[in-house]
Amino acid sequence: MNGRGLTLVNAAGCLVLALLLILQWYKVRTLDGRIEELKAGVVAAQDQHAAAVERAEMLEREQAMLKESITSMQQAAEANGKLLAQRDGQVAELESQGAALKDRVAKLDEQLKTWQAAISQRDERIRALNADLTSTRRRLDEAIAKLKAAAGR
Repeated sequence: MNGRGLTLVNAAGCLVLALLLILQWYKVRTLDGRIEELKAGVVAAQDQHAAAVERAEMLEREQAMLKESITSMQQAAEANGKLLAQRDGQVAELESQGAALKDRVAKLDEQLKTWQAAISQRDERIRALNADLTSTRRRLDEAIAKLKAAAGR
């Protein structure tokens, strides 16, 4: 090989190396772009993960609050049920007392009617006795007048 052939081989080798260098640089540039995209994807995924974790924690807190709310509502419902049962018992007792009072009022009405009948009978007897007393008084006055007239003769 002569000097010129060697120069051509050297030039061809440099050209091949330059092409390899350009290809390598292009690959690195493409890979760097891909790495940046992946990093951006990782950051976005981390943000999404953080948002999902935060939302999950918020949902867990809300779930806990709902459980507490349901528990308190159940306790309130039980207390209201007990209170309602007590009220029902009181209503039943008051209804029975009301019925007993109605019976007593009915008996008192009957007794009042009996007393009113007895009073009207008494009033009639008093009127009759008063009429008898008046007629007896008149006869007594007539007898006194006759005695006075007989004594004056």
